[in-house]
Amino acid sequence: MFIPAATYSTCGMKVAIRFFARCREIVGEHRKELDVPPGTRLQDLIARLKEAYPELKHEQLRAAVNHCSADPTAQLHEQDEVAIFPPVSGG
Repeated sequence: MFIPAATYSTCGMKVAIRFFARCREIVGEHRKELDVPPGTRLQDLIARLKEAYPELKHEQLRAAVNHCSADPTAQLHEQDEVAIFPPVSGG
């Protein structure tokens, strides 16, 4: 599925997105690279993914950036790796 870049950006940056569990099933891929505008926050990226894949709107999503838990307002940078996954429980 094509995910359009924001129309207000002429100089995007690439971020890699990895999908796990149910998120991977919905997206149909385990990894995707996207161009996002500078200044994109994690919550912006998640909103864009939910627009492109409406089934994700029904999921409680968690995210990590570069293998670390990240605040939704965290700003993304060129070549960041974002992991998208459902809540995880241990036991």
